[in-house]
Amino acid sequence: MKIFRKISAFLLIFSFLLLSACSFGENKEDEDSLFPYIVSEGIVVEKAYSYSGAFPEDGSFTEKENVLALKVTNQSEVHVRLLKIYVTTNEKEMVFEITTLPAGMSVNVFEKNAQGLSENEEIVEIKSANRVDFEDEIGIHRGTFELYVNDKTINIKNVSNADIESDIYLYYKKKDKDGSYFGGITFRTKAGGLKSDELKQLPAAHFSFSDSEIVFIDYIDK
Repeated sequence: MKIFRKISAFLLIFSFLLLSACSFGENKEDEDSLFPYIVSEGIVVEKAYSYSGAFPEDGSFTEKENVLALKVTNQSEVHVRLLKIYVTTNEKEMVFEITTLPAGMSVNVFEKNAQGLSENEEIVEIKSANRVDFEDEIGIHRGTFELYVNDKTINIKNVSNADIESDIYLYYKKKDKDGSYFGGITFRTKAGGLKSDELKQLPAAHFSFSDSEIVFIDYIDK
């Protein structure tokens, strides 16, 4: 069930403090007691804060300043494939898009167009839409594949006894020092088919073994 709250303007005067949880830039966290805030069944916005640093949502990682960010946790038992969160202020609507949020995981997601709040701007509504859950469990199929990672490359080997003819897609995300995902965006690289015992090296832009995680592998298992 989606839960919506109308938030009184006098409760939403943002007072920002320095926060060091995110390793890619500066964060300033609001002090209000509005959070945690439920936007969809099992999906909780833990906090809202102003962020300055590398911006991941368009894949560019260019430096941005004072972008509104949300820390969102999936407290449900299902893995979320897609979720949009809309934050409406007295001046505009702001959009946050999350892809691939497994059960039990958190993500620091940034306003899609790198917008922030102006000095006198106030949030009046938070809601979610377009939620799509995974129908099955997700994972990296350890009995079928072995993975060897480097910066900007992922090596995948078919360790099963059968050839795989379908395309194989590897999905990965950036991570923060606190273990949360950094950005709603999920990156993807493609292996094509793999014969039994075959190894391929795949390009993986923005992947680093120190701050990235392969979330799941998708292929057709015939």
